[in-house]
Amino acid sequence: MPTQLNSGFSCNSVIWISSLPSAEMPPTNRMVDAMAVHSSELGFGFQHVPVSSKAKLLGLLDELAVHARDQNMKPLIHFDTHGNKDAGIYVDGEDTFVDWNTLAEKLQAINIHTQNNLAVVGATCFGFRAIKPISLQTAVPFFLLLAPEEKVNVGFLEDNVPNFYRGLFEFGSIDTAYSRHLSDKFKYFHCEKMLFMVIARYLKEQCKGKGGAARRERLITEILSQGMEDTPDNLKRVRKMLKDGLRPDQSLLDRYAGRFLIGRQCRFSMADLESFIDSDN
Repeated sequence: MPTQLNSGFSCNSVIWISSLPSAEMPPTNRMVDAMAVHSSELGFGFQHVPVSSKAKLLGLLDELAVHARDQNMKPLIHFDTHGNKDAGIYVDGEDTFVDWNTLAEKLQAINIHTQNNLAVVGATCFGFRAIKPISLQTAVPFFLLLAPEEKVNVGFLEDNVPNFYRGLFEFGSIDTAYSRHLSDKFKYFHCEKMLFMVIARYLKEQCKGKGGAARRERLITEILSQGMEDTPDNLKRVRKMLKDGLRPDQSLLDRYAGRFLIGRQCRFSMADLESFIDSDN
């Protein structure tokens, strides 16, 4: 994995979205009070937005997408609610969930309008499941995601989340703030790292060694089934054509990176991928 991945992003407002029963709000209220102090002292925008219905949550995310498009808003979105690994994030008031696919779709719209600058903190159990719908075939829904992969208790959140934000805006490094305050319970998604690992896996399994040879043989079988005569000369010619045609190049990476990273500069090259694969063998 290359070391030059860039985790820098711009943020002019933290949007803290909460949706919890009133009996569970005291820890949130204390965290929000601490965030208001940090916001005043360190000069970053902060809004606490309670939502009580699925429609209000989705409408808020649509509104943030419009602000990102028309007013150059660069939000960091914080989700403060419950999460279910299959159902999605919880919405109090209707006792329902917004599924991970719908959430990713709404966040993707915001991320597109920020040119892949959206950071998300999912302070919910199983919040890391928000990466489940991600595909290299479409724009990534967020630049960075910090969230638990499993259950997380509110004591950990109250002890660490406000300090994480203070560290982030005091020192300007999300990596440092994460490692100091959230890394014990939260996972860290970086869209460029995902791009690197998915393409590296594809190259290793489908284009290199036994995997590449097996793929070429499957394609040869398909070509022959279309009526080409099975002769040694034809097989030799088809194998060479497939080997040349399936050889990955920089254009493959550029094609996926341009769409997935929404035009954000990719910090690694096909040569870096090849080197990584070779060192891993």
